[in-house]
Formats: sequence, structure tokens, C-alpha cells
Amino acid sequence: MEILVSDTFYPLFDVKSRYLILCGGRGSGKSEFAARKVFRRCIEEGGHKFLILRKIRKTCQQSTICVIQHILHDNEIKYGFNKTDHIISFPGHTGAMNEILFDGLDEPEKIKSIKGITGIWIEEATEFTEEDFVKVDLIFREPGPHYKQIILSFNPDESLAKWLKIRFFDHIDPNATVHESTVEDNPIAALRVEYLKILDAIQDETLKAISRYGIWAIPQGQIYQWDVMSEPGHKPDGSIVAKFDEIFFGGDFGYSVNPAALIKIYKKADEFWLEEMLYQPGLTNQDIAMRIKEDSDIDARLPIYWDSAEQKSIEEIYRLGINALPALKGPDSVRAGIDLLKSKKIHIVAGSENIIKEVGRYCWRKDKQGHPLPEPVKFDDHAMDAIRYGIFTHCQGESDGAAIFSKHDVYI
Repeated sequence: MEILVSDTFYPLFDVKSRYLILCGGRGSGKSEFAARKVFRRCIEEGGHKFLILRKIRKTCQQSTICVIQHILHDNEIKYGFNKTDHIISFPGHTGAMNEILFDGLDEPEKIKSIKGITGIWIEEATEFTEEDFVKVDLIFREPGPHYKQIILSFNPDESLAKWLKIRFFDHIDPNATVHESTVEDNPIAALRVEYLKILDAIQDETLKAISRYGIWAIPQGQIYQWDVMSEPGHKPDGSIVAKFDEIFFGGDFGYSVNPAALIKIYKKADEFWLEEMLYQPGLTNQDIAMRIKEDSDIDARLPIYWDSAEQKSIEEIYRLGINALPALKGPDSVRAGIDLLKSKKIHIVAGSENIIKEVGRYCWRKDKQGHPLPEPVKFDDHAMDAIRYGIFTHCQGESDGAAIFSKHDVYI
């Protein structure tokens, strides 16, 4: 059995406290360790029924499911995967079968009905409210042969979940083991180098504290104030749009540790709804095209506006049957795009957790005296860029009398 972890995480394999709190900066390896602990317990103890939770079920496919599958592949363990129910099953050393269930709290009654849970991992715990956590804690009370533990992994962003800081950091919980980590604790040298390039370049001290050093902080100078609606077309006053004028997409290419983002944009007059379709690192252009074609909620014939600096990638995706188009860019286009978005009514569709997370951290840069500058901090902005590419380009096209651009138009 091959399990790669750093020296700082290794002792946590033997921790049996009710709550194991994994708090750290970006790229620290906390989520990977949580997955490896789940895997190790399944292999060594057997007979487990682990529940791995995200706030929204569909985000499991892009994160926790992939991590567990990679660990199983690396250890050459054959497993079954029920795609409909999101269940991975495989045997332990004792021969007893294990099940790992992946779910979200968007169906709380379904979670309550699951019986025989032997362990829980809550990934991106800042997505959860304290009430959510209490509900999960209460369902995890059945007796069993193994020690019961809830693992929580997250970045220390106080604006997203202050309750975590108050409960586990401001006060000592005798049932909790708290572990804090930074990118230096990642056991993979190549990943440490990649993350450090990104994290050390962060110019905002608050965001650097959260993501580089794993320190609790609250981002300041938030650019957008968007609300969250339960469905596309729903409005704050309770009314519902009967029919959209248009639907199009904005996309941002990722690489290695940075995610590719694809956002579905619904338009009615000057009002927009944003729905996260894809947000995942390590995808090639072929992977992105395949994911688009496989998703029944994405019509590949509709325009998808991408960063025009990536002409080769746009052309490659276009040749794979995707209506990939270059976004408008040019001098001061970022500020102009932000100004345009700030002039519109924009809503986030519930379940778009990475849009929600990014918008809370999308802040203006500051000078040495702490005064805001007319440009955003360049960090954790993949969904923000994709949204700006889509709305700014599409709206500019409409104002010029051409809502749909040719793939041969190049914007510099």
C-alpha cells in the first residue's frame, strides 16, 4: 500500500478524536491527506461506509471523487463505481467490502436516511453553516466496531465561515484535534514549487495570509455584491423569468494547479444569472471539450467566450466541435469589463460554490498606503474572468450589432 504524506500530516493517521480539523493555505495537501486517511482506514480496518460531503452534490465529481479514484489507481486496487448514486466500493485487507459515498447537503433528507455510516469527511467546510454541521454531527451517532471521526478540511477564510474559527480555534474543544498547514507541508515537491509561484505573487496581504500562510483573515475591498438565487430566472422579489433572451457561456483555461472554469450565463434584458458548469484543475483541452459534450446542461452550439490570449486552445476546442470564441481584450479591458458587470443586475445560481467563494475574495488591489487601485488582485479569479469574458464580449457584440462573433475575429 502506497500512501504519500508529509511528516507533519503522518501522525494524524493515529488521531482518533471525534473531530479532526484540517485548516490550511492553498496547496498544503490537507484534502489529499484526508482522502488518504479515509483510504487507509478502509484498507486496514475494512467494512467501512464513509460519507464524503460537499455542500452541493454535483461538486463531488470534480473534487473528492477524483482524489479517491487517483489513490485507488495508484495502489492498483480494483473498485466499482456507481455513477448514479456516487458510490465507490472496494475490499480491504480483511476481505470485508468498503463503501465510500459522495453526497451533498442539497438533499438533507436523503442524508438523514443513510444508515451505518462509519466515518465522515466534510471537504471545503467553509461552504457549510454551523447548522449544517450540527445536522451532520447528529446523524453520526450509531455504534460501530471502529472509532467515529468527522474530518473537516478548509482554508481559513473568516468571511465564509466565522463559526469554524469561533468553535475550533477561539475555544478549545476537547473532542477536536486541530491541525494547521501551509504549502510547505505538501509532500510533492513539484506541486510545492507550482503553488509557491502563485501564492508568493499575491499582492493583497489579506489574501496572502489566508492562502499562503493559512492564517484566519477577512478579505477587504470586495468588488462585486451578487446575491444567490435558488434557480436560474428567480429574482429577489420572488418573481420568475418565463423565458430568457439568450444563453451563452464564459470560459477560462486552467493548467496544473489552476482550475479551468466554465460558467453558464442566462440573460434577460440587463439581468444575468450565473451557473457553474465546470471548475477543475489539470484538464487538457480535449478533457474540457469532452466534459462539455457529456454535460446535458451544456449546448456546445451556443457561444463560449474564452481568453483571446489562448488562440491555440480556442482553435483546438473549436475543432473538437465546441463553439469556442475569443473574448474581447485590450487596453483597460479588465476595468471596463468590471465596470460593465457592476452596472448590471447579476445573480449566482445556488450550487455554484466556486463562484460564491471567488466573488467573496475578488478585491481591489491596494497601494503601499492601503488605498484601493483600479485593478483587481490577480488571484483565485478563474470564474470571475470567465464571467467577465462572457458578459463583456457578448454585450459589446450586441452594442456593435453582432451578438455572435466569428471564431476568426481576433481581439488583442
